[in-house]
Amino acid sequence: MVLESHNENFIEKFQQEVAALEEVHECFHMSGSVDFFLKIYVGTLEDYHDFVRYKLSKINNVKTLTSTFILKEIKNNLAYII
Repeated sequence: MVLESHNENFIEKFQQEVAALEEVHECFHMSGSVDFFLKIYVGTLEDYHDFVRYKLSKINNVKTLTSTFILKEIKNNLAYII
């Protein structure tokens, strides 16, 4: 997700609004070609469509939204090796 403005107030407001969305399970402020990366969980593509249309698109300051979908999970290990 890319924001229109990187003003501190806009970023803080965006973070608050995203944190309040129950579908958002993780949110990362990024460097590089996107500003924020969201991990969301919904049941169907129609649910995703509704989430984007009725919730995410209502948040001010969002310039670009790019979606990617997991086709198959190969490995999911969250353990850290120390």
